[in-house]
Amino acid sequence: MNRSNLRRFAPWHFLQREVRLRIQCVLSYLAFPLILVAAIEPSAHAELVTLYSGSGLPSAEPWLVYGFDSITGASQTSVAGGVRLVTDGATRAGYSNYNVIPTTALKNPAFPSLDRANGFELSFSLALTGESHTSNNRAGFSVILLGSDAKGIELGFWQNEIWAQNAGFTHGEGIAFDTVLSQEYKLRIVNDNYTLNQGANQLLTGNLRSYESSQPYTLSNYIFFGDNTTSAQANALIGAIKLESNLASVPEPSTFILLGSATLVFRGLRLLRRPKA
Repeated sequence: MNRSNLRRFAPWHFLQREVRLRIQCVLSYLAFPLILVAAIEPSAHAELVTLYSGSGLPSAEPWLVYGFDSITGASQTSVAGGVRLVTDGATRAGYSNYNVIPTTALKNPAFPSLDRANGFELSFSLALTGESHTSNNRAGFSVILLGSDAKGIELGFWQNEIWAQNAGFTHGEGIAFDTVLSQEYKLRIVNDNYTLNQGANQLLTGNLRSYESSQPYTLSNYIFFGDNTTSAQANALIGAIKLESNLASVPEPSTFILLGSATLVFRGLRLLRRPKA
């Protein structure tokens, strides 16, 4: 090729090379987020357990036990949408994840550990069609959620209010709310705080309690739904119950993936430099 033709060819040659290098750089940038997402996505989900499907009796499923202290003062009936629990003023009855006979132990040993640092959430459907109480510090229907260190919260449900039990078992913070109709609730615990939501609405939030009395309040990873007092009574329709644990457990990508991704970016940056003529 003579010198004149070389001068005409050189600009086009370098333009082609520049375009090719820029395309390689762009592909390198695109590869980084794709590899990173592929590495994280499969393991980024928290652990979800269905404690009660909302069909039949909860005790017929692997996680919950039905308990009562009077045969005649309480009943459970499988109905459309869940189970109906009815108690009178002298009877305590409900569902928990612990057996008490012959010894106190989890019904299912595979029950997840509820680490407050990672966070966990109990979701449930409830319609309180009847409730009465003789003390403002008691409720005919309660939900208890305790973490692995037995620290947590007990919420009392009246037909017109939801409120938290203080450590001394007195009426704590509450909110006026109609609980007669079936509602979907989510009780979340993270670190030292709890939050109760109904749908997208935040109903209650506050500090956790250390009740530090006798069982069941000293049990770890404890859950209860029902009437736990002889000073109140209720007629409750309980629907599906689910527990999600390890809310904050998003594992870090492996060192190998990070190293490979960083190499791609470095290569892209290096190729972006304009070649010398």
